[in-house]
Amino acid sequence: MSVSVLGIDIAKQKFDVALLVDGKTKHKTCKNSAEGFDVLRIWLEKQEIRKVHACMEATGNYGEDTCVLSS
Repeated sequence: MSVSVLGIDIAKQKFDVALLVDGKTKHKTCKNSAEGFDVLRIWLEKQEIRKVHACMEATGNYGEDTCVLSS
């Protein structure tokens, strides 16, 4: 099983992610809200990602209200 890596660049209104799977990168932008993180979860499921190593940029307090991505 390959390791998937998710980088999250978070800001006040939105967040951008870069998903690295098998040497290929995919990008997605979502709202910085519970709805946006649900959109991200669904997108990851469509990519057939079950587990991911994630790293989020620490930008002030914009990442403090993020939701845990689990189903």
